[in-house]
Amino acid sequence: MLSVMKYSVGKIDAAVDQLDWAIRLFLDHKAYVPSITLAGAAEEIIGSRLGKEATFHKLKEVLLGKLDIPAPALSQNHLNKAKNWLKHWTDMKDDEQTELELETEAIQYIIRAIANLASYDKTLTSESPRFLKWISENRRDLYSS
Repeated sequence: MLSVMKYSVGKIDAAVDQLDWAIRLFLDHKAYVPSITLAGAAEEIIGSRLGKEATFHKLKEVLLGKLDIPAPALSQNHLNKAKNWLKHWTDMKDDEQTELELETEAIQYIIRAIANLASYDKTLTSESPRFLKWISENRRDLYSS
C-alpha cells in the first residue's frame, strides 16, 4: 500500500520556498521561465498580505507619477506582463508568442518578492544573499548612481 505524507504549510512558508526555488533555477540553471512564475507567485502571496505596502503598489505609484499611462494598463500590461503571459491562456492561438527579456524579467520578479518578504518580516530567504551577490557582480547596470 502506498503511504501518503501530509504536510502542513502556511502561505508565507510556501512563498519563501517558491522564492528560494526561483533563485536556484535562475542562478544554477538559467531557467528563467519557471523562475518568473515561482518568484511571481511568491511576490503575489506576500504582496497580498502587505496590501498597499507591497512592492508592486509602490512601484506602480512611482511609475504613475513619471509616465502618462493609465493605472490598469501599467499594472497588467507592463509590470505583470511576463508573469501573466506565462500563467494564463486568454484568447490565444496555439502558436502565439511574445517577446520578453527573460533574464531581466526574472530578476525584477525575484527582487520584488525579496523586497516584499523584507517588508513583511525583515527576513531574507536562504538563497536571497546569493542572488543579491550575483546582482552586484553581474548586473551593476541595475544599481542607480
